[in-house]
Amino acid sequence: MNPQDNFRNATIENSSIWKNITFVKLFASYGISTFGRFFDMMAVILLFSYVWQVEPWVIALVPVVYAFPHALFSQIAGIYVDRYNKVKIMLCADLLTAIFTLMLFFVGTPWFALIVLLLRSTCTIVHFPAQQAIIQKIVAPDLIMKAVTLNGTVNQLSKIIGPFLGASLAAAFSPKISFLVYVSALLISVVLLMTVRHVDDSTVSLEEEGENTSDSIWKTWREGWQLLFQKKILLSSFLFTLLAFTAIQLVDVQYAVLFREVYPSQPSILGWAMSSTGIGAVLIIFFLNKMKEVKSYGWYLGGSVLFIGIGFTLNGMMATGAPVVWPISASLLVGVGVGIFSVIHSYILQKESPEGKVGQMSGMYNSLSGFILLSAPILGGALVQWVNVFTVFKLIGLVVVAIGCIGILFQKKLWSTKNTVESKGRETPSKAVEVG
Repeated sequence: MNPQDNFRNATIENSSIWKNITFVKLFASYGISTFGRFFDMMAVILLFSYVWQVEPWVIALVPVVYAFPHALFSQIAGIYVDRYNKVKIMLCADLLTAIFTLMLFFVGTPWFALIVLLLRSTCTIVHFPAQQAIIQKIVAPDLIMKAVTLNGTVNQLSKIIGPFLGASLAAAFSPKISFLVYVSALLISVVLLMTVRHVDDSTVSLEEEGENTSDSIWKTWREGWQLLFQKKILLSSFLFTLLAFTAIQLVDVQYAVLFREVYPSQPSILGWAMSSTGIGAVLIIFFLNKMKEVKSYGWYLGGSVLFIGIGFTLNGMMATGAPVVWPISASLLVGVGVGIFSVIHSYILQKESPEGKVGQMSGMYNSLSGFILLSAPILGGALVQWVNVFTVFKLIGLVVVAIGCIGILFQKKLWSTKNTVESKGRETPSKAVEVG
């Protein structure tokens, strides 16, 4: 047994995920950087909207510079993640992100800030595929669900707490102070990642021996798409989640417009609704954390989309001055759907991706969703101007409900029950290593 097998054996044999020291370090790194990222997001919004008071079309460029690098480069990033040391990749990405974030502290114009944001976003494209790929390496198969839900919980809690604290910090001092908070979080993440050893030793040795040098990026990219189309469950999951994601993004960025119509003098209610969405997501993720595996993907993915669609429809049915309990309850349903959607999709990437291809599959999904983020919000904005925000929310809500029902009713067609057999087949090598 080589040193890499010994490491994997020692890592995955723990019955509790909290005894897996490598996972704990990576989880802490992810949690701290994620928490800081939401401070940063609030700082960017306040800086463009209140400090520089730029035109709405300039503000609309902010999500574009965030999404564009992910759409363009995530597929290549996923290939590199599978080939190279994932921990070192994340470490370098965090370090570069910290440098560009520090530059934002000193910028004085929105156009220079947009350039820095574009460069910084390019550095972050490796995070999602690297994080997904490394979980499969260090976590036992029956603990993957716990790993995914823990990451989801941190993400949702950060969405609730980060913007609130970031806005409070900005009110007391300056929005730019939140950039320093994010830089500090990234540097702590870098220190934690520096303590992780030997996770990708086998990958490094293969590169040194030249076994991967003959495979061109183009060839690997084509093989990745071929593998995706050969894996029925993974392909169905991609198509279903991307279809639902497109419909959701048509109205997701229009929440501010909707609440401005319903509560013109109470902007704080939008914040309450956003917090309610986060709370709903956290509560359902806590429930999912108790599960060891998922067998019926259709029930969970279809059900999650159904919850989101119902929440959108209810929000679209509001009238001016509607009771506050209405949008909070609707947003709670949306949060439940978002929580299930994010966890189950990550779980499917872990369980159904071909061996050694989790990073590439994650990068492919990240790229496709990035293109959706570049186009769907613009189309949604056009629909709102063409009709009205209430009609669009009701219409898109019903479309999302229909997509969810399709996932549930046709799950046997979309997700064959052989997924459990395939998952068990992939667990065998790990168990063989444990026996050693």
